[in-house]
Amino acid sequence: MNTENKNNASVSPLVGDLGGFKIKLNNQEISVFEGEKIIESARRNGIEIPALCYAKGMKHQASCMVCVVKNCETGQILPSCSTVVADGMNIDSESDEVKDLRRQSLELLLSDHIAVCRLPCDVKKCTLRKLATEYRAKWNRYPRYSAIKDAQPQHIKGNFWFDVAKCIRCGLCVYNSNDGFTFKNRGFGMQVVLPEESVKNVDELLCEICPTQALYLSEF
Repeated sequence: MNTENKNNASVSPLVGDLGGFKIKLNNQEISVFEGEKIIESARRNGIEIPALCYAKGMKHQASCMVCVVKNCETGQILPSCSTVVADGMNIDSESDEVKDLRRQSLELLLSDHIAVCRLPCDVKKCTLRKLATEYRAKWNRYPRYSAIKDAQPQHIKGNFWFDVAKCIRCGLCVYNSNDGFTFKNRGFGMQVVLPEESVKNVDELLCEICPTQALYLSEF
């Protein structure tokens, strides 16, 4: 038996062999891969970073700013869901400063959110409510304003529904449907809408990536 070959077979490839390198995250060195986003590297190394507008493997645009981290070298605040790791990075994702910024982002989202938790609402599946509780975000920190009026949920097809009142316009359903959901208007007046002619183009699987259960399945 060739012991040398047996031992070599059990050794995992070095980070460098896979086009990777190391960065510092919360004062510990972690292995990352070229092209990875900070949030991906962190989660792969067992360090959780919250996010609302990001879902693994899905198209997205940084918007919620709940996933922010700090570049300790420059002091810059970065959205971890869209910032690619770079050799020598020193990132902070858990300091009080970073947590306070995440709380502010959540409170701004809540100020522009009708937040009517009506049936069929599953608290365990509503990431917004879960994070608001975890970060002790105050629902009334900022004056409540929303251009989105409390409307009845829109029946899409079958058991598929869209509750616009719960939508935070993260864009996940827009970016991951082909000629389906789309944005209407800009700024505070922006809404996610589904034109009647586009109903046939959306899939119920979008419910799985919606962070607020604005998209959901129900027999009602």
